[in-house]
Amino acid sequence: MNHNLLFISILMVATLWACSSENSDDTTDQDPQQTTNDIARSIAEYPTSGTLLSSLSSSLSGEVNYNLTFESVPGAFTITTAGLTVADWLVYDYEQRTNITGTIEASNGTETETLNVDIEIDNVDDIWAFLHTSADAYLDAEPGEWVPILESEYNDLANYLAMTSKSGAEDSDLISPTSISSSAGNVTISTVNDQKLPAGSYLFAFKYYSWVNNSNNVQVKLSEGNFSGPFEDVGMAFPEHDDEYNHFVIKGADSPTTGEGYLGMYAPNNYGSKAKSGAQWLFGTGNTSILPSSGSNFVPLYQGLSSTLKQWD
Repeated sequence: MNHNLLFISILMVATLWACSSENSDDTTDQDPQQTTNDIARSIAEYPTSGTLLSSLSSSLSGEVNYNLTFESVPGAFTITTAGLTVADWLVYDYEQRTNITGTIEASNGTETETLNVDIEIDNVDDIWAFLHTSADAYLDAEPGEWVPILESEYNDLANYLAMTSKSGAEDSDLISPTSISSSAGNVTISTVNDQKLPAGSYLFAFKYYSWVNNSNNVQVKLSEGNFSGPFEDVGMAFPEHDDEYNHFVIKGADSPTTGEGYLGMYAPNNYGSKAKSGAQWLFGTGNTSILPSSGSNFVPLYQGLSSTLKQWD
């Protein structure tokens, strides 16, 4: 009797194991678990083009080829021998989007497998992201402090930071072949043209031409009334700097204009300007808020960058 019970028990266990194995095989056939080859990761905004996002792997046997079949943002990805890489770095802008998705088809010639891509974009201080040489000085600065930067860094901010506008001198004035002349200092000046700060703008960068070395106490000015003022200081005075064009960014710009803004500056020493027929500017003696006097046919060589979208700490 005991031998018969033992035989029946063994038979039942064997039968259950066989059924379980059959069910497991059926499930595998229906769902090949391809999600293990999907790509999901995060990356800081503004990566370098060519940055490797992930290597590629497939459950298929034999030689496998990979083709990009979908991108939520055209131009975001490219497939290289290393794997999935960044194509157009500019589309990785957190202020424009927080993630980019895509699909990749893997094929060995007879079978295919779909790999899903989900790249999360991490927010960073956008000004810092473009300061490849001056980044540490910017991080170490106090709120309201103007930090010297390279011309190339200024140009990158002007060209690539989202929703950026220019005020002060026009680009055509700054790069024209007209020779640069010296204009007398100890004045507050304002260029009169159509280049105003749009309503709701944050002023974050500034450039100007200094005629002297060891210049101190240069002050950026901003008016929300009109070109003649009243002007208020923007941040601290510039740190000491030399002649030629000087470029700066301000740390912690957090006060947008309520209406249109008018950019000016206090130049304690001689500054650069260029002759231009019909050009106009206003000025006042000393570091002042109201500019009662006017001049013509010269353009003071200063310019500011602003954005209506705060993209920094």
